[in-house]
Amino acid sequence: MRVIIYTGKGGVGKTSVAAATALKCAAKGYRTVVVSTDAAHSLSDSLEFQLSGEVQNIAKNLDGIEVDIQYELEHRWKEIQSYLSDFLASQGMDGVSAKEMAVFPGMELMSALFYVEEFHKDKAYDVVIMDTAPTADTMRLLAFPDTANWYFDRLFHMVRNVIRIARVTVGKIISTPLPTDKFLSDLESLRGRLKYVRDLLTDPEITSIRLVVNPERMVITETQRAYTYLCLYGYTVESLVINRILPEEVSDTYFSGKLEEQRRHLKTIDEAFSPLKTLKATLMPREVVGRVALEKLGDQLFGTSDPAEIYSKESPMKMYDEDGASVLAIKMPFPLDQKVELYMRKDDLVLQLGAFKKSIALPYALANKKILGADLESGWLKIRFEGEHVPKKKIRKKHGGRKAARKAS
Repeated sequence: MRVIIYTGKGGVGKTSVAAATALKCAAKGYRTVVVSTDAAHSLSDSLEFQLSGEVQNIAKNLDGIEVDIQYELEHRWKEIQSYLSDFLASQGMDGVSAKEMAVFPGMELMSALFYVEEFHKDKAYDVVIMDTAPTADTMRLLAFPDTANWYFDRLFHMVRNVIRIARVTVGKIISTPLPTDKFLSDLESLRGRLKYVRDLLTDPEITSIRLVVNPERMVITETQRAYTYLCLYGYTVESLVINRILPEEVSDTYFSGKLEEQRRHLKTIDEAFSPLKTLKATLMPREVVGRVALEKLGDQLFGTSDPAEIYSKESPMKMYDEDGASVLAIKMPFPLDQKVELYMRKDDLVLQLGAFKKSIALPYALANKKILGADLESGWLKIRFEGEHVPKKKIRKKHGGRKAARKAS
């Protein structure tokens, strides 16, 4: 199964591009499903077909779904939602409010990820196209398996044991309901499922991220950040879609300044993102709504080529030995304007870049080794660990110790 995820700043045309790709894949004969993970769904409007929280057939070889949290609560999270509602009601909250408040953060993210898992296990589709929310929400979506795994590792088993003890002690004299074994079992099963999804999404043979950008300065800047964060989390960015390019043949003098500005931005994109595969589409004369308009967009982007083609399989993370040191290299395609912090927590390397934190489970060969330093070289953050024989002159030590903050710039 092939998974293609479109992401980018709000308003760049992700939904149109995702829908156009889905139609193109279906026309090629691939069993295709397009999934909207944006709470403010616009996929139905783009396709001029009313989608819902259930998978529906749109056309030959093409299905679609807009993930709906209320539908998910009723069909996927019954035990969890029921307990949370009962707990909140026991604290004096009325029934309707308790039901609304039982939507805990991350439910809609897990639902979207679990659809990918189910499609893969059922072998239901050849291609899954994901139309995501704007960049920040997509980052949370893709980081969710890592974040959830961290909490499961450190908190879940402790909480479960405390609850079991509470049932036979204070549970007999308090009115507040305690979680059932079924509730705890449902939570524990989430961990295995999230790991399955994580493996799918980080496999470059299966999943690719395609960044959608417009030739505008603020959009380019946010797209660069998104590219860096995606590499940090181990996702393969394989292509860039430059959407809404003003055609050069526009002769109206009103647009002369815009055309000149666009030429500069297109040059910036080429210099910044090269050698990433680039797909281009011009600004359409009318709103891109409906199958006819979307098919025209698909033709601009892909021509007669295969829209499900894998343009790159380069892993954003690799390990090797260099100059007597063990090196963990993470792709950082752009100069960093934020401090990068590195520190060890047991056998994990924790890397924080701005608001985003990544915990990397180190292989046994690196887990007990001291960090010697980190440098940004040729678009890669190279983290050096002590090796068997480390030539001191070639490794720059920075603030020794296993728990040290490093800065790469």
